[in-house]
Amino acid sequence: MLLVLVAMPALGALNHPAHKASHKALAERNIQAEQIETLPMYVNKKACWMKLPLKFPVAMTQLAAKVYKFNQTLPGAGIKVADQEGYGTVTKDGFYGVSCIKDYMYHHGDIAGPNKHEYEIGSSSNVSIVHYNMLVPSEDQVAMTAEVCFEFCRTVPDMLFFGLTAGRECYCLPFFKQMAGDSSKCDAVCEGNPTTMCGGMAKSNIFEMHFCDSTAGDLAEAAEKAGTFMEEAEPVAKSASADVEALQTASSEAQDAFGKAGDTVMSDLLQSGKVFAGECKHTIDDAMKTGEELSAAVEEANGMEGADFTNPEEMKKAEDLMKKIEETLTKLEEEKEKAMDLHELLRGAEYTKEGELKEVDGEPLKQYYPIMYFVDKEYDGMPSTCGGDTLKKPIVAKSAQDCAAACGAEGIACAGFSYVSLTGSEDKVCFMFSKFKSVTYYTECKSFLQKSVAFLQKSVGFLQKGIQKSVAFLQKGNSTTKEGPGDEGGGDMTMCYAKFSSFTGTTLKPDPSGKCDLCLKTADKAQRCFE
Repeated sequence: MLLVLVAMPALGALNHPAHKASHKALAERNIQAEQIETLPMYVNKKACWMKLPLKFPVAMTQLAAKVYKFNQTLPGAGIKVADQEGYGTVTKDGFYGVSCIKDYMYHHGDIAGPNKHEYEIGSSSNVSIVHYNMLVPSEDQVAMTAEVCFEFCRTVPDMLFFGLTAGRECYCLPFFKQMAGDSSKCDAVCEGNPTTMCGGMAKSNIFEMHFCDSTAGDLAEAAEKAGTFMEEAEPVAKSASADVEALQTASSEAQDAFGKAGDTVMSDLLQSGKVFAGECKHTIDDAMKTGEELSAAVEEANGMEGADFTNPEEMKKAEDLMKKIEETLTKLEEEKEKAMDLHELLRGAEYTKEGELKEVDGEPLKQYYPIMYFVDKEYDGMPSTCGGDTLKKPIVAKSAQDCAAACGAEGIACAGFSYVSLTGSEDKVCFMFSKFKSVTYYTECKSFLQKSVAFLQKSVGFLQKGIQKSVAFLQKGNSTTKEGPGDEGGGDMTMCYAKFSSFTGTTLKPDPSGKCDLCLKTADKAQRCFE
């Protein structure tokens, strides 16, 4: 038993088809309003195209043999059922319920059954419904269920639907049409299965049958669906792979630099960056391997175009291939979802509906101050690193703005972040913290002085009054050019940032008494540089 999503006619019904159409094409006809419903689907493809005696032989009763022998020039569906000889070719492989209605065809589309005197569609459609109890001898009839009716109707040529009514009546029909009825429901239990319903006393449960010869279309559809998914997933995989490599490289290079500088806290954080990059790479590699398997299955499916699916061997090959595509696609969807979740953590940003990571909006860094501003303002422009309780995962970033945006998205849970930017490295790394415990600030970094001077040179036009004072401080190895949150002079240097709104009016300077909950445990002055 499978579950399928189908578009169901909410009010109208399907008109008579001009040719044998697939169930998808039929479902699109004359639908006044659509809704998505989950329906059970019964599938049995093994008997397709077999011409074997059925467990319900279509052996004509004497009455049926008499009433079905009409001299029609162009007999339509259901008119010359008498030509069957106790067996039929199986042309349907499954069915599912589509409606509970008062069926016009049951009342006015019956040319030889109990409603033959009300037959009205001969001149317009020249078709008829076919009754189970008229073609199957009484001694061969079994208690009615939807499966019993399907096994009977699946061999009757040109029938697309079957109906059940009154708990025991089964009929096959080429199309159905709703007519005005009362408010009664399909609540008559099936004689052969009391847990299911076989229509009602005034209405019919209508079931649509699925064609065996839809295999070619089903296979092509499965291949197309998988191909489309892979096309959409490919740019995501490339983007994630590039960011993983960037995190791995940036973490490795920075770890080497801070290890030599004796900054064990930052070195350990960067090690966690390498570990996380490895975790992400493993997940992406798994997804790419599954993608290769799916691609091979799609290529094999495309290679079966034009195959003879009336050949049981070819049909089995196609069915096995469709099953493989479905299973592999499901696996790939799950792996893609996992990879995207990790990618969001790695970049500190969420995916949009268009499948792209959100860009930084505005200048979130203005909401942050270097942590030394809350420890010792004399050194608030110095490069610094910090340690503490980390929040989420290491982030690869293009600038401190990216890290500030990621921290801001966490609200008060994020106290700040440590931004690592080495000279000449395009990719940067940052670590978010829920609580700060230590800081190391570097007083001998030439790159810091060079960046500060460059910043001042660019700011000459609007900082003329402060140039002399700023240069004087630069000569001492300090910077006082900071005029607001996130304005650290050098612009893109390694720096530990604290959220201004969380610490304004407080101090983070280590307190030997241990009575200050926010205070750092250590603030180490490093009279050296890490690069």
